[in-house]
Amino acid sequence: MFEWLKVLSFRSKKKPVKKKAAPPPSNCQIKVDSRSYPLINLTAKAFMAGEADDNLAKNQNLAVSVVVDDTFGKFTFNTRCTIVNIDSSRRFAGAFSILPPEVEQVLIKYARNRAAQGQGAKGG
Repeated sequence: MFEWLKVLSFRSKKKPVKKKAAPPPSNCQIKVDSRSYPLINLTAKAFMAGEADDNLAKNQNLAVSVVVDDTFGKFTFNTRCTIVNIDSSRRFAGAFSILPPEVEQVLIKYARNRAAQGQGAKGG
């Protein structure tokens, strides 16, 4: 007879569930010629990006443009890399050939900023 009262009293004592804030949108990408690929991870030595197409192959040397525009940093640089892996989900990893010391320092600082916020070294 008073079952509805029990249900109401228990419902009112529940604490509201706090939702995690969604990460801010990221505009981080690797550009190769006229194509852009979403940046997944970035370090001072290499990167991982997604959605590789048939124009990319393992051991391929490329001129790339790295674009980072998120809450942890905003910078762009051009460099050369070698594709070291393309996995079954079409993510690909590239190792930077030579980076100027100032670019390497920016990448190290960027990775530290992300790690301090618990985001790892991911780009996007």
